[in-house]
Amino acid sequence: MDTPPSIAIVGGGPSGLVLARLLEVSGITDYVVFERDESSTPGPNEQGGTLDLHQDSGQEALKRAGLFDKFSNELARWDAACFHLLDSAGKTIANFSDVGNRPEIDRLQLRRLLLESIPQHKIRWGHGIRCVERRKSDKSIVDDDGCIIHFTNGSSATGFRLIVGADGVWSKVRPLLTPTRPVYSGKLYIEGKISHNNPSYHLAHELVGPGNMLVLGDEKTIAVQQLSDGHYRVYFGLVAPENFYQRNISFDANSSEATEEIRSRLLSDEFFAHWTPRMKDLVENAEGPFRPWPLYFIKPETVGWDRSVAPGVTLLGDAAHASTPFVGEGVNCSMYDAVILAERLVSHCGENTMLADVENVKLEAALAAYEKDMFARGQDLIRRSSESGKRLFSDNASHLTLQMLNGDI
Repeated sequence: MDTPPSIAIVGGGPSGLVLARLLEVSGITDYVVFERDESSTPGPNEQGGTLDLHQDSGQEALKRAGLFDKFSNELARWDAACFHLLDSAGKTIANFSDVGNRPEIDRLQLRRLLLESIPQHKIRWGHGIRCVERRKSDKSIVDDDGCIIHFTNGSSATGFRLIVGADGVWSKVRPLLTPTRPVYSGKLYIEGKISHNNPSYHLAHELVGPGNMLVLGDEKTIAVQQLSDGHYRVYFGLVAPENFYQRNISFDANSSEATEEIRSRLLSDEFFAHWTPRMKDLVENAEGPFRPWPLYFIKPETVGWDRSVAPGVTLLGDAAHASTPFVGEGVNCSMYDAVILAERLVSHCGENTMLADVENVKLEAALAAYEKDMFARGQDLIRRSSESGKRLFSDNASHLTLQMLNGDI
């Protein structure tokens, strides 16, 4: 790019795309989104599950983006805000027909909604980030944030006033700001699928319906959720070593063999052998290829950095405050990060402006105001999710989780 835009958004997930859309509607249009995927068409390992969007965060982001009506009328599954909680013996602990204003949407549907709201020429597909480095400062010839973005395709880009890392847990932008790295939580999920012709489909439909189910016991979990086309995603939650299952199903020629190996282990005495037959049916019939999902988080006390460390650089979502998923707020918190960042940029730099024309002091004030809010929310999310994870994987998980749902703890 000979004359690059002033704002580089690294990552085309929900937070990065919400930020791009909010900048667009605010008239701050000199941005570009760099995304590692080759196109908007998802690959076999990029399907994703379903997300519940909360009223004050995820839904609020869509309202400010001017996308809520389409979401609400065409995509949101309002009847999916139901939740069935069972123990490992198959006994119902609680069955909530309505858990509040938390409609579900497939992750792919949310991404498509956001992508369609942004001019397509502002998205650079096939631009995964190899690293971001800062040039030696020479203000006599440089009028940007001094960073060079190196892409895995061999190209590079520079000349930006602002780089926003929305590139997830293993952010390549984060090292410019802080040496902190995510740590393994000790827990992971093995993900499979239950399609319409699966022998366990009727069981899933009976127990889960249009919403979600969680089975707890013996420091293990089974979570099941329905997607928009009616099939189910199933997640087997384990306390296990980080390297429990490291197969990369995108390139593994023996993915079927690997799936059966891990299924056999899941059905062993170590894990689900002693669970009720109906619960074991979900393990026996879940379709592969199984995908490992080890869970990482950033220690809350290490979330944050001094604004002077990397002028013109900031982070959104998991890149800033990666959390385990045990309170179901990760995507909501990330989308709300984008709301606050866009709001602070408009407040300090103005609407309908080019960031290239904004004084550094105003840009840095906007970033400082955003980060003060984001750090506190991110740290709170990590702490709450860690505590929830302890309950979900405890010996008396169903009892503690019911107390939590009832507001007793």
